[in-house]
Amino acid sequence: KMNQDGKQGNGGLKKLAEEMEKTETDLVNKMISQETLRRQQEILTRLLEAEKAERERELDEKRESQEPKNEIFRNQNQFLEYNTLKQKEAELLQTIPPSLNKYYKDKVNEYFNNFN
Repeated sequence: KMNQDGKQGNGGLKKLAEEMEKTETDLVNKMISQETLRRQQEILTRLLEAEKAERERELDEKRESQEPKNEIFRNQNQFLEYNTLKQKEAELLQTIPPSLNKYYKDKVNEYFNNFN
C-alpha cells in the first residue's frame, strides 16, 4: 500500500513483501528455522523504520505545500485616482460650516482625528 501511494522512495517494499511471503510459506509448512526468525526480525525492523520515516515526513515543514495567494492586481492609475478623490471628499467634509453647534463641531473633529 505504501509503495502504491508513492510515499516510499527507496523501492525496498517489493523486497520486503517477498520476504514476508517467504516467512508466510515457512509458517504454513511449519518449517520455522533460525533463518525464518531472522527474516521476521528484519521485516519488523524495516517496517518500523518506514513508519518512523513516514512520521518524520508528516512533521517536516519543508514538504508542506502552500496555496497561492489570490491577489488581484488592479490598475495603479485607477487606485491613485480613487485615493485623490477620497482625500478631496475628506477635505470637503473637514471644512466645518460655522452654523454647527459646538457639540457637533467637536464630534466632527474627533471623527477626523480618529480617521487620520
